[in-house]
Amino acid sequence: MESAIRSVPALAAGLRRTHCHPLPVSSTALFGQRALVPLYQVENGSQDREIAGAAHAVSTVADMLRRLASAYGEWRDFDVPAFFNLWPEQARLLVHISERVSTVHVTFYADLLLPSFQRVERYWAEEFFPAFHAAHPFHRQPDRRTSYNEHFLEITQPKMVAYWERLLRVVRAVQEELSTDPTFLAAAGGGEERERWRRVWQEEPAPGLPAALLPGLDELPSLTLSMNFPLPAHRQLGRLRRLRRTWERFGPRRRSG
Repeated sequence: MESAIRSVPALAAGLRRTHCHPLPVSSTALFGQRALVPLYQVENGSQDREIAGAAHAVSTVADMLRRLASAYGEWRDFDVPAFFNLWPEQARLLVHISERVSTVHVTFYADLLLPSFQRVERYWAEEFFPAFHAAHPFHRQPDRRTSYNEHFLEITQPKMVAYWERLLRVVRAVQEELSTDPTFLAAAGGGEERERWRRVWQEEPAPGLPAALLPGLDELPSLTLSMNFPLPAHRQLGRLRRLRRTWERFGPRRRSG
């Protein structure tokens, strides 16, 4: 799921690359095929209610990540959907786990829980993206007007700006709400998620987009959570090899003695 749009920085990168991005499939459309359990549901209503619901959900997930460090080793094969109480297709989008030599790295894409994010991500993939490509040839000929061009500039793009600005307000407000929550602060992974997309800001952005849709990378908020913890010793391949070599060197000697 590396190409999926699952965070505010990823969506901003998609916006910048609208002119050259592969035809997108909305992550929200895939994600929303089954209802989330109440734990993750954020009310799709007023901005204040969304902020309060998102703060509660993200804080709860941050606590789950804290507990995951001790629970991980209890599983022979860690079952992501079971631990997080998600359907498999939801787990594939929300959670990424990477086992390294001696550590485990877990990322939870909490931006995807927000109705504001779901709205703007799906709008970008299913409406803004095709409308941009219908209008785009004429961005290089500003005097040439067509119905595609006018519809994009007068309706599609302003709607995208409104959705995008609402999303940024919500995410920043949730961050402020959680600014004294030590569990959230320990798991905050927004900086790491921004770094994943930094290369996109070294490219020329899509032509003709307003500044509101081309924010600087470092000013982008994100509720992405991440956690590192030691890989349980019995799962470390290098440690197993070292133990086996030690046994081969000294085990027979002990038995013969």
